[in-house]
Amino acid sequence: MIAINSLQNEEGSPELRERVENLDIGSEDIYPSAGIFETWSDMKGGYNLRFLKESEDAIVIQSTGRFDETEYRTTIRLERVANTPVFNQALHAEDSIEMGGSDYVGCVDGTEVCQVTLNSNSPNSINLIGSTLLDSDLFIGPGGDIGSVITGSGEEKISGNVGLLSKRIDFPPPDFPDFNEVGFSPQEGISYKNTSTVLQPHEYHGKHIDQIVLSQGNNTLTIHTGNDPEQTYKMRVGSLILGGQNKIDIEGEGKVEFYVDHEVDMKGGSSINKDGTVDQLYLFYKGFQEVELYDETLDFGGNTVFNGSFFADQANIRLRGTAGIQGNVTTNANVSLYGDAEAISRLIYAPTGTVSASGNVKIKGAVISHKFIGSGNTSLIYDPEFDAVPPPFSGTKLQIVMWN
Repeated sequence: MIAINSLQNEEGSPELRERVENLDIGSEDIYPSAGIFETWSDMKGGYNLRFLKESEDAIVIQSTGRFDETEYRTTIRLERVANTPVFNQALHAEDSIEMGGSDYVGCVDGTEVCQVTLNSNSPNSINLIGSTLLDSDLFIGPGGDIGSVITGSGEEKISGNVGLLSKRIDFPPPDFPDFNEVGFSPQEGISYKNTSTVLQPHEYHGKHIDQIVLSQGNNTLTIHTGNDPEQTYKMRVGSLILGGQNKIDIEGEGKVEFYVDHEVDMKGGSSINKDGTVDQLYLFYKGFQEVELYDETLDFGGNTVFNGSFFADQANIRLRGTAGIQGNVTTNANVSLYGDAEAISRLIYAPTGTVSASGNVKIKGAVISHKFIGSGNTSLIYDPEFDAVPPPFSGTKLQIVMWN
């Protein structure tokens, strides 16, 4: 584990990590050296490590441990993968969790591990009142005092085990794309306003569209994506506005990504990709960040449907009425849900913001937040089957793929 910690994060030996990183592809190194064992006082023994760097993305470790004159050998293979966190909890908060009314947190039947996690170990960080039920295990920050972290009769409202995290769970900020680096053509004065239109890939892929405005009448913008499910088409849009019963449909097997600069507005019974699959659509929203003291809220109201994933860089996201987002919801700000809003969202990811829910809100997936506030009759059901595309994260990490 010393070798693995040294390679996967900042724990362990800096010398060991540097030696492995500086290896040439196809070469080996032995730590501390051939025939020499590093003392491992905790285990009253020693260890010797042989590293083989197969490629920039694959390392094999042959570990020999010596204890009481007996040697044990293990082979471990690590491969470099995208630095995507593991989402194996119904709810995680960095700072605090507040729930009241008849709020409920649980998991779909058959979930192997059902848990709520909190990094904080400060007093009164968890407040559970009313008929709230955490139908799960609960783990608080390392070193915390359970009796002081959970206020009132909170422990009585937890059906599973209550314990301490062995270490903090760190959720990195999502990596919002730089629109200028995606590779769009210059603006050409293209707009689609209040008319039904059919677009083929060559008419929108890589294009910079000034406006898509479907706010009057009953219009459909149909976006064709071809027959290849591995193909992703991208368009940059200045403003995207839908109202009434207007809609954007995606037809075909391919995927579409919207990169929206300044405005996203959905009202009434408007929809985007209502009859498609959730993994077909991803929308990135930048917002007017050049404005001093930028503070914007994207408001989804009425009976709107967004069947895809939504990533707002710095804007708050609000769902109210019976509005729903069916994919992942990601932001570096706050998420609020009101009324009968539904977020069958696989993942609400707001690691630096507050996620709040009031009324008869229904969330199916996982919530990652700085603070979580529930009231009324909020239902959060964790489902480990994430079929929406996760938000992008920068960097990579080494992951164990074989151990024997």
